[in-house]
Formats: sequence, C-alpha cells, structure tokens
Amino acid sequence: MEVHRISENTIRVTMDADELKERGITMLDLLGNKSQIQHFFYQILSEVDTDHTFAKGDPVTFQVMPSSSGLELLISKVPDSDEDVSDNPNDQLRDLLKGLGAGSDNDDRKTEINGQDKLISDNRRVFKIDSIDLVAALADALKVDGLASSLYTYHHEYYLDLAYLDDNYVELKPEDTWVIANEYGNGMTEKQFQKIKKNAKCLIRQDALGNLRQYFD
Repeated sequence: MEVHRISENTIRVTMDADELKERGITMLDLLGNKSQIQHFFYQILSEVDTDHTFAKGDPVTFQVMPSSSGLELLISKVPDSDEDVSDNPNDQLRDLLKGLGAGSDNDDRKTEINGQDKLISDNRRVFKIDSIDLVAALADALKVDGLASSLYTYHHEYYLDLAYLDDNYVELKPEDTWVIANEYGNGMTEKQFQKIKKNAKCLIRQDALGNLRQYFD
C-alpha cells in the first residue's frame, strides 16, 4: 500500500489487486455492500492517518478510482462551507465507475475522450485481455443472461466485445459488469477497437462467454 500526503487535507492511497485480495475485498463487494464500503474505507483511514489529523471529528469524503491493477483512494476533509459534497462512499464509487477503463494513459477514467474516440456505449464495452486463461476466468465470473459476447485475437492478445441485448437487467447492471470485467482486462474506446478489429481474427462470434465455459469446464 502506497500513501502520499497531497496536502494538509488530502491523502492518496494506492493499493494493488493482491493487497485488496489479502483484505478479502473485490470491487464487486464494494459496489454491493454499503456497510462494508464504509468499514473498509475508515479502516484504511485509521491506518494511514499516522499523525491523527483526520481524527478530530471533521467530515471526510472518499474518492475511488478503480483500475485493472487495484484502486486509488483519495481521502479528503470536507470544508465547513462545502455543504454539497456527498459523504456517501457508495454513491461516489458508483459515479466514478461510470465509463471505467477507457484504456489510454490519462483518459482511462473518463466517460468520453475526444470526437469519436469514446467509450462504446452504456450497454456495451470492449476489453483487451492479455491471456486466454484470463478470458476463461472472466467467462466463469460473468454468468449473466442477456449479455452478448464475441471474442477476437490479434498479436497474441484477446479482445472481448460485451453488449447487453436489452434493458432488463435481472442479475447485474452494465456498470457492475464492467467493474468485474475490468479486473481481468482493460477497456477500449470505439476508435481503438475498430483499428484492431480490421486485422483481428474472430475466434467466437456468438456467446463467447458461454462457449468458453464449456471449453474450460
């Protein structure tokens, strides 16, 4: 866990996936359990606030930036005059997860980049995944009805095109699905994917996730 004091009122904490796993935490856990979110965040605060400057009863906000390698957590004191800042970590996490994983250095946490170089849509994402084993592991983690999937390969890397067929989300909402997928790969923009797709080989055009579960069962 890396801790950086940005200012008197803000601390940045970076944790990788192994550290989250050691604490028994996944991004899906944080999305689904409000009490677990609060307990986890305040536990981290108690560990990093070594000079106890955040232990004076001041309101605190938590801003989360998840990634395929773990998460970055910004812990900030709320100024007394800042009445509009939400202190609900669950709401903040869900807002920040919208459009997660655009896949370029400084733009990978934005819902839109420039012009046509933007994330596919709310109901569709494409993920670049390094190995077929990770693709198979993702297939096992995403057993969701109504989620179409196609698998491509190019230069020994894999590209998984995921899209919800309708708006009847019985099991997982799209934003929660993208969080899970982002644990196995990195999201791509439409422009990036179309460039790859021209030369990529389509391995499984329909129900790639279902077929992979059968292959690797």
